[in-house]
Amino acid sequence: MTDHRSSEKITLRFHVAFALLASLASSAASAQTAPPSATSTVLQWAFPTGPAPSPNVVYDSVTKHRIPGSAHRFTMAQAKDPFDVIDWFPARHPPMPRPVRYGAAPEWRACGFCHLPDGEGRPENATIAGLPADYILSQVEAFAKGSRLTANPLSPKNSMHQIASTAPRSDVVAAARYFSKRRLTRRNRIVETLQVPKTRVEGILYVLDGAGTEPLDGRLIEVPEDFERHELHDPTVSYITYVPPGSMARGRSIATNGPAGPTTACASCHGPRLLGVGPVPPIAGRSPSYILRQLVNIKAGARHDITSVPMSRVVEKLSVEDMVSLAAYVGSRPPGLGK
Repeated sequence: MTDHRSSEKITLRFHVAFALLASLASSAASAQTAPPSATSTVLQWAFPTGPAPSPNVVYDSVTKHRIPGSAHRFTMAQAKDPFDVIDWFPARHPPMPRPVRYGAAPEWRACGFCHLPDGEGRPENATIAGLPADYILSQVEAFAKGSRLTANPLSPKNSMHQIASTAPRSDVVAAARYFSKRRLTRRNRIVETLQVPKTRVEGILYVLDGAGTEPLDGRLIEVPEDFERHELHDPTVSYITYVPPGSMARGRSIATNGPAGPTTACASCHGPRLLGVGPVPPIAGRSPSYILRQLVNIKAGARHDITSVPMSRVVEKLSVEDMVSLAAYVGSRPPGLGK
């Protein structure tokens, strides 16, 4: 926990630092208050969206499951409890702050429910381990103010908007500081292919769906290698990201040189190894499908907070092929060690 004055100092430091970056993109400043554009590029396949789960679903509260490397056992009902987060590897991190483990029923879910106790996250939400605390705070503020939306045509908002609007500031600060000190582990592998195994949508995630293949058709599809372990909130489960042939080489070129020269290269702001610089977040090793969605969100104008201003002039030049390639390459890079 922290007091109000400390949290305000954190926010002030972030905004001052990012204002310097925003000045480099002054022609895009109007995007800070502009609503999402109806004519912007939107890729529905980048936002898998299944029917809302039944509020009356009853998960198994008897059968206890194991995962590799953990001595603990939990039921699916425990894994699905958003207000009392399970922890498969408690010895790998300090005790979770209260908002990370418990949240406050029924208003807002525990941060660790979606982002996991160590901040590793999953493809359908953010991997926030190792992000600067100031950056995390700014994003929660953007969700609360409605300046960070999603380009998903089926839903411009998600659960983070409710959480950001109701969670106490002191709890958000405590969670941000905790996650900023966690170490991110890359858990995805990239496969370049023209054909992808058949998939189905479960919630807001692609999962493998039996035998057979289908054309990838320029998409980026990320799936868990073990869906049950994913549902059990296993922070060590691996993911496969399928992308078109040549994506990695194309992504490397864009990240290094930019779509129109070094002034728009990813490395110019995120650092040569994409591990972040000052208030600019590290992006290496994070979920490729999540990275892709954020590029689409910024290009579509759905994300129009201050942190998105420097990005808006970069993504406006990117094609769908560019964004897929860039997400694959960035997600393949070794992540930082946290702080």
